[in-house]
Amino acid sequence: MKSGTASTTWVYFIPAGDIPADLILSGESRLDRYLVQEVRRVRGEAPLMIRSGAGLIRIESASPIRFSGHRSEGSAGRFALRAVVQHLHYAGRSEWMNLKKIACPEPAASAKTAAVLVPVGKSAEWWKLSQDERQILFQKTIRHEGHLGIGRRYADRIFQRLYHARHIDPEAPYDFLAYFEFNEADAPDFRKMVSELRDIRTNPEWLYVDFEYEIWMKKVSTLTKPDP
Repeated sequence: MKSGTASTTWVYFIPAGDIPADLILSGESRLDRYLVQEVRRVRGEAPLMIRSGAGLIRIESASPIRFSGHRSEGSAGRFALRAVVQHLHYAGRSEWMNLKKIACPEPAASAKTAAVLVPVGKSAEWWKLSQDERQILFQKTIRHEGHLGIGRRYADRIFQRLYHARHIDPEAPYDFLAYFEFNEADAPDFRKMVSELRDIRTNPEWLYVDFEYEIWMKKVSTLTKPDP
């Protein structure tokens, strides 16, 4: 991964108010603001640095951004998560094109727009598997629906975006940042989806997850440049 190239999108989740004074967002970048509602522990310990009522921002940028005093949330320092957008590793082109046709667009910020950020850490055993072995666990088979099959059933009403962090922040306990948005009326469907994803009978990939928590938020606003 070459940072700063046109094909790379970096993402940062940091506390509101921590925007660098010299930050300039280009036309391809964005800044979203959120109000944290709840942090839910799933597997492993959730961080204490982000709590209900706190403000959080997401910055997507075509190049890396330096944040003074910030380190990964798994180490000393202030709360910060970072990753990059990559291609889908376990979906073929035809599958990706079909998913793109049914996938809902990212919702606009509103009082009814819910967002959930899920940092995910995989076990050492997962990374010892070959690409083919991991792909079988992700895809639908006669024995299980798999991660891709489950996610596809909810794609028309739940916006999904995956950020990769394994080679970006080695100190962090997470390998991925799974990000979701949906109308608050669809929250029961989101909970059903993640419940199915965490059931090894329908998704054996979950056997290899050893760290995961949820940050539930309201999406307050989207900006093309920070406030002066």
